[in-house]
Amino acid sequence: MPELRPHPYEHQAPHRPAHLPRRTTPPPERAQPPDLRLFLFVGIALAAVLAALATPYLVSYLIQVLFSG
Repeated sequence: MPELRPHPYEHQAPHRPAHLPRRTTPPPERAQPPDLRLFLFVGIALAAVLAALATPYLVSYLIQVLFSG
């Protein structure tokens, strides 16, 4: 009769395939991550422009809501 509850997960270490040769040299150095500061500055500038353009509309809608009734 099979067990009613599943077996708990047991981690098994990964195995290197036998057909691959062993590495004799260290792995290459990782490349540095890209510099994304330019995108940060562009995003901040776009957010500032959007806020500057949206502010008069928000103020006018607020005035309409307050004084319309």
